[in-house]
Amino acid sequence: MQSIKFAGPSHLTTWMERGVQAIYNLIVASHPLVFAVSGGKDSTVTTIVGLEAIRRARQAGIVQAQHYVTTANTTVENPAMFQHLLRFLDDVSEYCERHELDVVVKIAQPSLASQFVVSTIGRGTLARTNQNSVKDGKSQRSCSTSWKVLPQIKLKKELEANAIRDGFKEPVTILGTRRSESSVRSAKMLERGESATEVLRGATGDLTYSPIADWQTDDVWWMLSQFTDEAAFPFPSPVSARTINRMHDLYREANDGMCGVILGEEGQRKSCGSRFGCSLCLMSGEQDKSMESLVKEPKHVHLEGLNRFRNYLIATQWDLSLRELVGRTISPAGYLRVQADTYSYEHRMSLLRMLLTLDALEIERAERHTEDLHAGIIEDNVTNRELCDVQFEMINSQQLVAIDFQLGMHHYCTHAFPALSAWYEVHELGRRHAIPSVIDPVQKGAIPLHGWFKVGNFDASVPTDGLRSYESEIWNSYLNPGRPSSYAVTPEGDRVCYFEESDVLSVDPVDANLMVNCEFKHLYLDAQRSTGLESSRFWLNKAFVKLPKGKAGIYNHMAKRGQYFAHLADRLNFSPAELDEYLIKHSISNSAHDALLVAKNKSNSCLPLFDQVEAQAQQSLVF
Repeated sequence: MQSIKFAGPSHLTTWMERGVQAIYNLIVASHPLVFAVSGGKDSTVTTIVGLEAIRRARQAGIVQAQHYVTTANTTVENPAMFQHLLRFLDDVSEYCERHELDVVVKIAQPSLASQFVVSTIGRGTLARTNQNSVKDGKSQRSCSTSWKVLPQIKLKKELEANAIRDGFKEPVTILGTRRSESSVRSAKMLERGESATEVLRGATGDLTYSPIADWQTDDVWWMLSQFTDEAAFPFPSPVSARTINRMHDLYREANDGMCGVILGEEGQRKSCGSRFGCSLCLMSGEQDKSMESLVKEPKHVHLEGLNRFRNYLIATQWDLSLRELVGRTISPAGYLRVQADTYSYEHRMSLLRMLLTLDALEIERAERHTEDLHAGIIEDNVTNRELCDVQFEMINSQQLVAIDFQLGMHHYCTHAFPALSAWYEVHELGRRHAIPSVIDPVQKGAIPLHGWFKVGNFDASVPTDGLRSYESEIWNSYLNPGRPSSYAVTPEGDRVCYFEESDVLSVDPVDANLMVNCEFKHLYLDAQRSTGLESSRFWLNKAFVKLPKGKAGIYNHMAKRGQYFAHLADRLNFSPAELDEYLIKHSISNSAHDALLVAKNKSNSCLPLFDQVEAQAQQSLVF
């Protein structure tokens, strides 16, 4: 195998050669390689080193497994870094095609239901912050687990199965971890036994290798600098000089304009190791320092709205007026918890309209920028040409339909297709919704438990039928004659509208695009005269939305809960505020509910006992 010719520090030449040789040996041993990339400097270096090993192995005629370059798209990535990542992946794909390397790019993505906008706006799940994610005294990054870790583990299992099927050994994941990143990272690498010379079996059972474990930040930038000048290339580069320069610019712009690669003060060199988090990540605290720095640059000013939205979420995280009181699960005694632990319907709609507005404004910015470039108003350079593209879309058609399906089942939903109506009003009617400026963030306080409200099996006081659609039962045999039935049945035995299933909650992307961009304009006015639950049934009956296998009962429960409180508000002629007051006033205490649960357990053989305890609990209410 040929050696590297490199103009950098002598130790770095040795380390680069060591990395290429070690990865080359893994290829010879029939291991597929998986390069986990983020678009940052460290994963870029490991990918360059690894692809050179693959290229040399091909030149030597070695039979290789299919290799992979993988990344995770949380769907809320920092748009500047994500756009860079996509262009980096384009570079890699073009290089591998040009050199006939069997390398495939794979992007792991969280399930639709767990994506931020679907979970937070559709279900009202509170955004994860350091203050509400503490367990056993430690901050738990459950969002990172759902959005990055689990999708990548699922992808790795798929790739391993493919390799074994094709007669190769298990994959080795090539990581860009370095001990010098931080003392915390160094301690964790030492604990795991990560080394630049040996393959390690990680905590999840997969094989990993860290070729740049010993490198300093300056070493990384030294190597990358060689690939910005073709005359200095130590070997063919899989990434363009533009990609490396863009990445360097991002690090500099995320550090208040300071980023010395080799020259410059020590502090400037250290600042070149900044981290880019998700654009809406609240785990970084009151501010996202890299984003705050980026938006000061003229070419990133279009990200300012996303930063304001993120700061609005963090400032209002303890504002209980933006939450709702209705619990989610019926207790064995037939009661729901009354406590503000999810975002209210009104707040969810407000968040939706804000994000849709940011999407619309970004489309308008890209159009204006393109016009100005062609008119010669702004300079024709590579950066300005890249900015002609829309840089982010926070809510796509699939997410919008999933959100609409879930919002339609809410008890305060006033009409059908609430999310699509909001999209139409913003994108077609031109309505805009500003992000409020919160001067005094709401401080953390106690979240009072107001008690437990009796709902029975969602049959106390008012009736419910959930996702059952009598109209569909009548018409499906005529409109959809190929279907085995005009309706479906949940695992619990409830009759509901027709639905189809998949492994996870899913939305057909083609159907979603057609519905949102073409068909809905003809339904907008009619939607204002129908109930939200009708649109939720529509999505299922048309199979635009497919439910997770065996989980139909959970969604029927959601529909019944929303319908129950909507019917209750109708019966009592209550506004949302009045209904909240009613729930608090007519809830039993926590101790009374505990007594009911005890009586319920004992009443398996003596039913009157439970009835007696419940009567006492109801008599304790203050009217």
